[in-house]
Amino acid sequence: MTAAVRTDTNQLRSARERIGLILSRLEQLPTLPAVAAKLLAVVTSDTSSARDVVEIVESDPALTSAILRMASRANLGVEARGLTVKRAVTLLGFKAVRNAVLSIQVYEALSPPAEGTSHEEARRELWKHSLAVACAADVLTEGLGGSARAGEAFVCGLLHDIGKIALDACLPKSYARVISRVERERVCICDAERELFGMDHTVAGKHLAKRWELPAAVVECVWLHHQEHDALPAAVADAELLGIVHLADNIVRGQRVGFSGYQHVDDVEALATRIGIGSAALAETIKRLPERMAAYSALVGLDDSTSRTLYLESLTKANRELGRLNAELAEINRGLQLRAACFRALQELTRHLSKSATPTDVCAAAARCALRAFESEGALAVVGDSSCRCMHVGYADAEGNDTTTAVLELNHERNRELLVPAIALRLERKVVPSPEGGDILWHRCTSSAPQGPLWTLPFIETNSLIGAVFFVAAPEKAAKWQAAETETHALSSAIELAMLSAKATVEAESLNDELLDTNRRLRTAQEELVKARSMSMIAQMAAGAAHELNNPLSVISGRAQMAAADCQDESVIRTLSIIKDRAHEASEIVTELMHFAKPDPPQGAAVKLAEVFETLCQHWRSEFSLRPAQLTSTMADAGAAAFVDRGHLREILDALVKNAVEAGEPETLRVELNSPSLTSDERVRIVVADNGPGMDAETLAHAADPFFSRRPAGRGRGLGLPRAYRLVEVNGGRLWLESTAKVGTTVTIELPARAPAA
Repeated sequence: MTAAVRTDTNQLRSARERIGLILSRLEQLPTLPAVAAKLLAVVTSDTSSARDVVEIVESDPALTSAILRMASRANLGVEARGLTVKRAVTLLGFKAVRNAVLSIQVYEALSPPAEGTSHEEARRELWKHSLAVACAADVLTEGLGGSARAGEAFVCGLLHDIGKIALDACLPKSYARVISRVERERVCICDAERELFGMDHTVAGKHLAKRWELPAAVVECVWLHHQEHDALPAAVADAELLGIVHLADNIVRGQRVGFSGYQHVDDVEALATRIGIGSAALAETIKRLPERMAAYSALVGLDDSTSRTLYLESLTKANRELGRLNAELAEINRGLQLRAACFRALQELTRHLSKSATPTDVCAAAARCALRAFESEGALAVVGDSSCRCMHVGYADAEGNDTTTAVLELNHERNRELLVPAIALRLERKVVPSPEGGDILWHRCTSSAPQGPLWTLPFIETNSLIGAVFFVAAPEKAAKWQAAETETHALSSAIELAMLSAKATVEAESLNDELLDTNRRLRTAQEELVKARSMSMIAQMAAGAAHELNNPLSVISGRAQMAAADCQDESVIRTLSIIKDRAHEASEIVTELMHFAKPDPPQGAAVKLAEVFETLCQHWRSEFSLRPAQLTSTMADAGAAAFVDRGHLREILDALVKNAVEAGEPETLRVELNSPSLTSDERVRIVVADNGPGMDAETLAHAADPFFSRRPAGRGRGLGLPRAYRLVEVNGGRLWLESTAKVGTTVTIELPARAPAA
């Protein structure tokens, strides 16, 4: 069994035990007096008569006295002296005496608390409501032409709320809390009873009615008198009688007679039509109710009210209820006005924000939002970044000036004091007086002093202050918002959400930029790593091949020379000479491979680039027959220098310029040698650019591979650029190419500007 199921089971068991305890308390109530029981039998019997009622009344001296007193008060034109019960029943009428006797007996069975107690008035009002429902049901039955059933209707109406009286009698202090809550919070009394007792008065009343062995129709009216006709069980004994009591209950609640605790009043005209009572009969019932009620109230001792005082009492209650409702409506209206202002302010906030809004944009929108919500003369929104190095500011005023924004550097000595009001704020989403230092912040951000009392609404994220709105408002305006915690919480949360979204957007954009740059650098590093590994492998292979080829070539060259020395045949000598020359060429290739595989260790020194450029340009113009306009050199800083082996640098530049000259057309060739570096740079760059045919993607990808060349056979072995790449690498630099077909090629060399740290 899960914890949730165990909890529900325990709660259900506890509720049943509580209900059982209350029902056991009901068992301790006194039974219905014998006189009342006999009278109920008479009421529900089709064969009963006035004589039966006379006999019951005469058997009880107290009842006899009450009925005679009732006849005397009725002013029927007879003297009290010599008046008998039989005569009184004849004069008052069988039904009136029967109802009066039953009212007295039931009232005495569940007598009110002692006079003068604080609970006396509430108990009397409960009885008054029950008696009024009985009278209304009695009159309604007459309107239906069912005078024979009037007694049953009166009994059912009188006893319909017997459960309230029973619970009040058993648990007076607890039921006093129920009544107090109903009057204070205007909740339904059934709901309040269920929360406190686990059951309502209809269940308690049904239990008591069964214990008293009341007729089934009475039990059903006690149990189901709040139910609509459509919601009644199919096996109900008397639906018409239930409908009469239900209608009578609603009429009495609508007329504010007594206390029912049931706030809702159904449409009595619709209920009346459903059971066959027209508008005229309904109006007549309402008209006759106070007079009928006054007679019975006096009889049972509730009070000495006349029909006029009952009308006035009902009107007073209605006026009191109307006053309370007006006060509630006024309070609700004030709340709605604040909510409307909050809603308009939130519209103002969202209207000025876009998906790409920055924290400063949100501050500007928050200032407009506060201006609208708090009817302020001016509003200032400030938000600090996570590092507390800067503060975003937005300001707006009631004169309609454009909102001003700024970003203040908090690490500046002049702005450090701006953190003081932020530190003093409490972590609550409420409108509070501005903390000390708020006026300094206002003046620093707006260049003017606040023109009135300054208030603050903080923004909070996970128990951390991220910012606040400072606004100027009269105390009475701010007081409304100090009490409106729900609305200020909504405003603060909305601004906080917008601010977090803006910060997330800025951070996401920054991360995207960093990610793109990281990807670019990673891709470049991967390419360079692959190229370095390829170069290393090729260098190892070249070193091994050179080592293995040197010995055979030396033997071939030596034997060719020896054979030529001993030979007299000119044709053979020429052949041996060719062998010797080709072996020498192969040896030169091996030497180049050895230089590529294992370059001489660099002898690094500070080399002035301007001097190198000038010397080499003169040499290249002479060697390649270039005009000055075809080979140019520029320097961003004549003092720029590279820490490099001078011989290696010359060999690198020789290879690059030679490639450019050999690739271009002699007449249109243009080669540029320049350095965009400054003396203060940590690394210097040398750029060699030409306007030759350029390279396609495949050629560019393999340009640094040894023995790769797109030039015709015999124009070179393709070791110039790989050799330059190796020399740049051993000098601690980088070399890369950019080329576009039919546009030209640019080679960039990056070298250290200073010697590496020891």
